[in-house]
Amino acid sequence: MVSDIDIKETIEDKKSWFNIKRFAIGNNSFERPEKSLDIKNLDQATYNGFKSGFKFYEATKIVRKYDNLAKLYNEDDAQVVDSFFYRKDWLSNSPCVINFTFEFNPFNHVRSIEEMSWFFNQCYPYSSFILTVPNIRINRRIKKKNFSIIDFDSYMRFVDSAFNILNAKNNKHIFVPLSMRMGVRKISDLVEHYLTQEYYNYWFDFEGHPINPNSLGRLRHVFDLIKKSGNFDRVVSYFTNVKREILANYNEPTSVASDALCAIAGANLVGVNREPQRYQPPLTSVSVGKQDFTIRMPTSIDPSHKARIFDRETYYYVKTHNADLFPKNRYVPVNAARLNAEFGTQSEYFMQHHNIDTLLDKKIVFKDEKAGNMLKELTSKPTDSSFDLRDFL
Repeated sequence: MVSDIDIKETIEDKKSWFNIKRFAIGNNSFERPEKSLDIKNLDQATYNGFKSGFKFYEATKIVRKYDNLAKLYNEDDAQVVDSFFYRKDWLSNSPCVINFTFEFNPFNHVRSIEEMSWFFNQCYPYSSFILTVPNIRINRRIKKKNFSIIDFDSYMRFVDSAFNILNAKNNKHIFVPLSMRMGVRKISDLVEHYLTQEYYNYWFDFEGHPINPNSLGRLRHVFDLIKKSGNFDRVVSYFTNVKREILANYNEPTSVASDALCAIAGANLVGVNREPQRYQPPLTSVSVGKQDFTIRMPTSIDPSHKARIFDRETYYYVKTHNADLFPKNRYVPVNAARLNAEFGTQSEYFMQHHNIDTLLDKKIVFKDEKAGNMLKELTSKPTDSSFDLRDFL
């Protein structure tokens, strides 16, 4: 069992939820919001070129069916298991975290989460930086209709059970999930439950959603609840699976950055990007000779359309014409490094000027109608309305 993260100092912005929290995880000291480097498509040469700029590394995985875990349970080949957890030999000494999002209800397959203890025990050595309780998608949208995956009480029961399993004979900090697909009422109940259980490390799973007015409203409510509970100085917030851009139109040369706003929205740790799940093309019947086959026709997307580079001066993602950056394993680490550097700039500016809004006001993206009222939403933190008789006296 490990204690909470010892936060030595918290410095808050008055207008936004941007904050500096100083703490240590393992041998790493954190003095500002830090960005992870995605290890999914990372090769050793790229890692060697970028490793000095990052304090932790990350991979996220969607597990769509319980059968995928059952296959892992029965797997004898160590290389297959290593691959499932994105293990790379040259990363063995680096602080890594592996996050999971389940798209199934575990209670439909096991009577108690203790029956899944083998999975959490298997995860433990692969996630060397911190441990995260898996998130479970609460519903699935099919043909514009929502279908429930798990009810709220079962979700909380899963989190508590998984936390207890991970916390047995444990020396790593554990983060519990907050799904950004939940409505405000469920989020309120979940945060209150976490605070009652004295869970103070939260990983916000955006599940492919961007930082936009919708998610900012939820975040504002979460941090307001934490602040009013008197526990803000104890909480470490970790955002991941954030959509890269607010609105992505690959036919346009620029798009408004979403992930660059994570620290301003309250994150202390910023994880990797995830795009929303794409529409699957319908099955099509084709004939080859005398045989008929049913296949799913692939959609062809020019890789250069996704190859956009973050511009720190404007907060746009800009389409690049550099063919060397077209592959995903090239532009992803470049953007991660630029974002991490910008979080450093945001922190330095904040410490020097004691605000963040005047820095943001210089970014032309916030003059773009596609960004809507984002600057106003980001810098409209609720004032502390609590009444203390000592202040009056």
